[in-house]
Amino acid sequence: MDRPATSAYFERVTVRARLMLTVCVATAACTHTTVVPPAELRADALATVGEGRGESPGLVVATVRMSDPDAAKIEVEAGGYAALADHRPTDVDTAFLWFSITKLFTATAIMQLHERGQLDIDAPVKDLLGDEFVLDEPRRRPITARDLLSHSSGLGSPSVWAAAAPEGQERRTVKVQLAGLLERHGPRLRYRPGTNQRYSNLGYMVLGRMIEVADGRDYETYVSEEILDVLGMDHSGFRWAPLLGNAAIGHGRKGGFWTTVAKSVANPEVFGPSLPNWITTVYFEVEGSPYGGLIGTAGDLAKFLGAHLHYGAWEGHRILTAASVQAMQTPQLDQNGRPLDYALGWHTQVIEGQRYFNHMGKGGGYRPEVRIWPSHHYGVVILTNRTRYDPRPLSQCVPPAPDPSRSAE
Repeated sequence: MDRPATSAYFERVTVRARLMLTVCVATAACTHTTVVPPAELRADALATVGEGRGESPGLVVATVRMSDPDAAKIEVEAGGYAALADHRPTDVDTAFLWFSITKLFTATAIMQLHERGQLDIDAPVKDLLGDEFVLDEPRRRPITARDLLSHSSGLGSPSVWAAAAPEGQERRTVKVQLAGLLERHGPRLRYRPGTNQRYSNLGYMVLGRMIEVADGRDYETYVSEEILDVLGMDHSGFRWAPLLGNAAIGHGRKGGFWTTVAKSVANPEVFGPSLPNWITTVYFEVEGSPYGGLIGTAGDLAKFLGAHLHYGAWEGHRILTAASVQAMQTPQLDQNGRPLDYALGWHTQVIEGQRYFNHMGKGGGYRPEVRIWPSHHYGVVILTNRTRYDPRPLSQCVPPAPDPSRSAE
């Protein structure tokens, strides 16, 4: 993006961005009183990064706008540093860990298999997994994939940090990982399925194993071949190795709460050299691929959002039917008809009458978010390399409403 390379300009934009973020947090709905065009939002996002007072060492932001069914547009900008130790800058193709945004890919894969009749999201999970899934389920209300997708299954979420390891190390299979997590969890559910909602990484490990049993391919191969490859997401995957030529290091402020917590529970091998004000990580990988293993670029994630905004297809390459996209964007209800904060895979809420769908990730020096606003035919990706960065004030901003004469596909 062209802009004057002066400190005065940077200070002016930084002050403006901070004021905008403050207003956003205070109102929780800034974008419906202050409309922010995508280019302006990207500029404001980049003004929050840097080595000194920056909210994150580095950031890459991508926006996707479906202003016309035949004129989808992705724009990506980058700022700050991929690594403070050597002042290596980020660029639009810098790769970051996505963490729990991976759950959207797991959910998409489950819906693909549901479309094809290879599994039923409303059938008992045990029908597919058998003795791999032994829990104290209510006899008349067994856990289903729909429950797992909407975090309403009653499963807990055991700590998984200890299983992260420096890149390139051999990982256990999803089957073995799931068996270990279920053993640690125990047979008792936290609540009756369908009566509550509580976030569960374990639930998405179960979904990952369901994909393997239903299809025959291992989880990572399935997602790579059926989603990443189809959409042309060429700078994304489950391993750092192909991406190390341009990859962001994780950062956390020394003495910060989340940094202290992470250091107390994580595998110590994932931490790198300390800097005067920062704790850093090495390139590490999350063993639980179905709930948090993907790594990649903002531009690739924008393609994925584009498919979910455009009836399941991006540039003619389809990953879902329009009906499945609609199902994934339908808020779920508990057994008493009360709305949950989740659709299928997506977290969802309404701000001033506008419904959004989003997912974030967090940990190890990274803080990504994706968000779509279907009524505005718009999505945003924010990838950062500081655990404590909060992308929500930016992702809650939307562009001007689209032309009402826009016709649907």
